[in-house]
This record gives sequence, C-alpha cells and structure tokens, in this order.
Amino acid sequence: MFNADSRGVHENVLHGEALSLRGGPDAPASQITGTVLPCTDIPKTKSALNSDIKNDKAYLPLTRYYGSKRRLIDWMVGEFKQYEFHTALDVFGGTSTVSLALKNLGKQVTYNDILESNRVAATALLSNQPCLTSQADLEDFFSNVIPARGFVSKHFHGIYYTAEENNWLDGALSELSKVENTLKKYEILYCLMQACLQKRPFNLFHRKNLHLRENNTRDTKFGNWATWERPFSVLMRRALGEITKARQPTKFDPIILPCTDAISIPSGFDFVYLDPPYVPQKKQDISYMDRYHFLEGLCNPGQWKDRIDLAKINRSIPSPDNMSKWTSKKHFKDHLFALIEKHKNSTVCLSYVHDAYPDVQEIESFFSGVFRHTVLLEQDMPHALSKKTKKEVILIGRS
Repeated sequence: MFNADSRGVHENVLHGEALSLRGGPDAPASQITGTVLPCTDIPKTKSALNSDIKNDKAYLPLTRYYGSKRRLIDWMVGEFKQYEFHTALDVFGGTSTVSLALKNLGKQVTYNDILESNRVAATALLSNQPCLTSQADLEDFFSNVIPARGFVSKHFHGIYYTAEENNWLDGALSELSKVENTLKKYEILYCLMQACLQKRPFNLFHRKNLHLRENNTRDTKFGNWATWERPFSVLMRRALGEITKARQPTKFDPIILPCTDAISIPSGFDFVYLDPPYVPQKKQDISYMDRYHFLEGLCNPGQWKDRIDLAKINRSIPSPDNMSKWTSKKHFKDHLFALIEKHKNSTVCLSYVHDAYPDVQEIESFFSGVFRHTVLLEQDMPHALSKKTKKEVILIGRS
C-alpha cells in the first residue's frame, strides 16, 4: 500500500518533485509515519472507514471545464463509499473535483494531470492550509497591474479577447512574475484562469471566435453576454471566494505529482480513479491541449513563445507525444488496458461514456478478465451543448 513513508520511492520513479501540501509548495515535504499495511489488512468496519470524515460533502467550486464530474459527484461518491480504501490516486485529475471529494472522505489523495494548468489549479484547491491570498491582497495585485503590449497582445490580437483585455493580461502576467510564494502565485493564477474561461464563448480556446462576443447583443439567447463583458478583476474576486470555501483541512495532506504520463505512475495505491480522454468512435476529437492551450501559456509564460504554433489561426500549442497517445484511436485502447492491468491489485474505477472507442462492452469484458469482481453502473447526464441525454458510465473492478 502506498503511503507517505514510500513517497521517496515514487518520486524517484517519476523523476520530479511531488508537492505535499502541508505549509504550501515552498515548505519541506511532510513526513507522515505509520504502519505499512497490505491492501488486504485494511480495517473493514464502517466506523473505521468513516472515522476521518468530518463533513458529509466537500465544497466543489463551480467549473467551466469540459468533462467535469461535478454534476455526477454525489452519485460517484455514493459508490466509492461501498469500498474500503485509504490511499487514492486520481490519474487524470482535471478539475480536481474527484480529488476534492476523496480528500473530504478522509483519504490520502495523490493527484496527477498532464496539463500544467490543471496541476496549478489542483495545488490551489487541494491545500490543507487556509488560503494565503486575501481579498485585500487581490486588490493590491489589481492596483499594481500596468496594462502593456506584450506576448498576448502581439500574438492573440482579435482571437479571444479585446485589445484592452489583452493588454491587461500582459500586465497581469508581469505582476504575477513578482509573486515569490508559489502557493500564493498559484492561487492568483487559478483566479485568472477561471476568469479567462468565463469570458470565453463555450469556455474554450479551440476556435478564434471573438466575433461571437463583439457581434452579440444583450437580448440574444446565446451565451452569457453579461459575464463576457465583466472585467477580469470582478471574476477573479469570485474565484478567490471559491478557493476559500474549497479549503477544508483533513487529516492527510494531498500530494500533487509533477505532470506525469499516466502509465508512468507507480502502482500500489488502494484505489485508482481513471477519467481518461474519450476517443470518439467515428470522428477525431478536439484535444484537451487545443481546448486549453491558452491556460497552459499563462502557466508557462517563459516557454510560451517556444511552444506556440503561429501557423494555427487560434495560436494553439501542439500536444506533446505523451498526451497525443491518449487521444489516438490507434493507440488508446492498448494504453488504457495496460494502465488498468498495471493497477490490477488496486480497486480501479473508470469513468467512461457510450459511443467511445473501445466500447463499454469491450472494456467491461477486459475488466472481468483482470478483476475477480466487476460492476458497471450508469447515470443519465444531460449536456448543455447537446439535445440528447447521454449516459455516463463507471466501471469498478477489484481483485
């Protein structure tokens, strides 16, 4: 079983630094001592399972992220509670919704995502300590922002935001570079990313479509005109309030892994949650990098000029190989099945959908061959941009 005593072994394999969020990313990694038990020796009593649960529900920030499980989390947590486990790995962590819920259940949570913007957001949301950034600090940040014509203004003119907004973003990035405390910087950066998402039609960056804002009128039924036109500062104040409410201290300090390819994370966790990208059966999907490349640039402004594809109309960042292999129909199934096989001694929960490749039946058959016990559960889920109600699926396997 993976616990805090074995962190060094796991970090060596990952060739990076995992953050244990006690005292923030700038503090020394915490060392939690205890007896290492094999998975089969975990206490089975309900009282032991719930002994660390202080609140019935975690506060989950509002999210505008594609594929977020926020509306499904009550259903999912109800199923998670049927299993006894202590350590939990969130492999494709995304918005941190599932990690926050697992943390609130008293689990020792390890979070991973291949996108730096998601890792920054997870660090801001999962920390056990109170929010370092006060509303007064945020006001000071705003007052020090000097709009400038920088990288964003030069390369994203007329693509996502107005010229005035681009200038403000360049000034904000300059001011962020002066924030020395890593956790505080990530808190402000989280607020900035949330504001950027809210001011975008569809909350995405895969298309050059500023015209949807500029040609919009207040009486239209499309989109959210009022939110689009609010200043970044107004939306960032709201996001800071979300961080504050999400910070619920628990017994164990969450561990944030460096951005790691899913297959490279060592095994040994009690519970492994998988929410991989879904590969459509009949068409090429839009990658997460295409959807959120602008946020990646905000998190790595010093590398942005070397990663941006100026030949693309939306100035996107190409997906690296360790991301592309999880969106390729040619390779996805082999990688997914290898990942499940790697964690066969854990309880594995896979979030999935119908109309994806491979289909649910093939995955269920694979689960049945790997695990002694397999359950398939479905939940109706309406989608804002689709007239059809889709069925969300979770498959849970345990040996």
